[in-house]
Amino acid sequence: MNPLEIVAVVFTFTSILLAVKEKILTFPLAIIGTLLFTYIFFTQRVYASASLQIVFLSFNIFGWWRWLHPKKEEAKADNTLSVSKLRKSELLITLTITGILYIILVYLISHLHTWFPNVFQEARYVWIDNFILAASIVGQYLMAVKKIENWAWWLAVDVIAAPFYFFTVGWLTGLMYLAFIATGILGLIGWNKSMQQSKKQ
Repeated sequence: MNPLEIVAVVFTFTSILLAVKEKILTFPLAIIGTLLFTYIFFTQRVYASASLQIVFLSFNIFGWWRWLHPKKEEAKADNTLSVSKLRKSELLITLTITGILYIILVYLISHLHTWFPNVFQEARYVWIDNFILAASIVGQYLMAVKKIENWAWWLAVDVIAAPFYFFTVGWLTGLMYLAFIATGILGLIGWNKSMQQSKKQ
């Protein structure tokens, strides 16, 4: 078992549990986890997942700021960002962006080893790896702006990522994504309750 993987899993899983509870501490812990997983995934040649961690880092910094600086009409009683829902048009746009992003990423990651042969070897599992990447990018953005649909995106990712990471990275990372299915369900329930409470304010 890779000790670095253990540390990365602890930080990442704890950050998700805190996200379920809408705790701002989710972001600094997630940032540490993403930095560790960047290195782990790169050494396993799953470059889309390694790239994903850089995206996570950016969105975690943005989300940290966004949750603490809501507009007046978006704020909860504690002056943090309230949970909201995508409009139907926004949902359609979000689904379209996810699909387009997936196609672009498959192309890019598939060619890295030909464009930069001194840096990259041929990527493995391109189709699965890039689905996880595309859906996670969108899911992380939705979490950063506190849209309840982020949990649906994460559930789609987790169902695919759990067996994939068991096979490619290690059983502990796979187990973490398996547990994320449960946290995704809890997050969906908890954020829906929070959204309803905010509407009553």
